[in-house]
Amino acid sequence: MPEQSSPSYWYESDADRQRSVRVLEAVRIYRAAEAAMRRRTRNSMGMGENDLLALRFLIRQKQQGHVVAPKDLSTYLGISSASTTILLDRLEKSGHLERKPSPFDRRSLIVEPTIATDTEVRATLGEMHSRMMAVASTLDDAQAETVIHFLEGMRDAVDQIDAHSS
Repeated sequence: MPEQSSPSYWYESDADRQRSVRVLEAVRIYRAAEAAMRRRTRNSMGMGENDLLALRFLIRQKQQGHVVAPKDLSTYLGISSASTTILLDRLEKSGHLERKPSPFDRRSLIVEPTIATDTEVRATLGEMHSRMMAVASTLDDAQAETVIHFLEGMRDAVDQIDAHSS
């Protein structure tokens, strides 16, 4: 079924709600563009969604000076330890990460992205992040606070689990 382009496709269209409808439609269109970008990125890197999410998490944690154990990655991705092991095996085999002894517990391992992975992810996502930063930098302080407040409110709105009525 072709996608409807009318802003009132999901929402009532009375005049008082038009601004809200336009905002939510802009969010929907942005989310679709972002999903397409993620799909293109995964395809260009030859990875699945969890693979790329895991690498981005590992790179971010390393930049912040944190070490990551496999269980941390399981928690972040919301997957089982068995699935995490398979993911780590695949990413280690492809040269995207290394398993190393934990500096805190010799019986444990930590996982780190390789330097080549950091370079590859930066090359793949760097220009897109620069374009996004350029757009964000056009906001003045008040506009930035409005956007942040809106997005935090949207996060809170979708984070709640609604009871299913039958």
